Amino acid sequence: MSETRLHTVFGLLFLASVFLREQLLKAMPAWRDPEIGLLSLVVALLWVVVFFMKRGSAMVDELKVLRDRVERLERKHDALEDEVAGR
Repeated sequence: MSETRLHTVFGLLFLASVFLREQLLKAMPAWRDPEIGLLSLVVALLWVVVFFMKRGSAMVDELKVLRDRVERLERKHDALEDEVAGR
């Protein structure tokens, strides 16, 4: 899932949770949740956690690729040094 799509989905979930909160208050007049809206807070925090987990995973993958490139360059460098030393 791309970052834009991820933000769109969680943004819509956040707006839906705000709407759902209002509907629940109408359906259950005795219920009073915190001002921020517990469901809205949970969705927002989930959004942040998923975003940073996704970003962290991408960074780990990029680090693996960069390490592989460095290892290949070191092997190539060593091979060229051996070739020059053999002449």
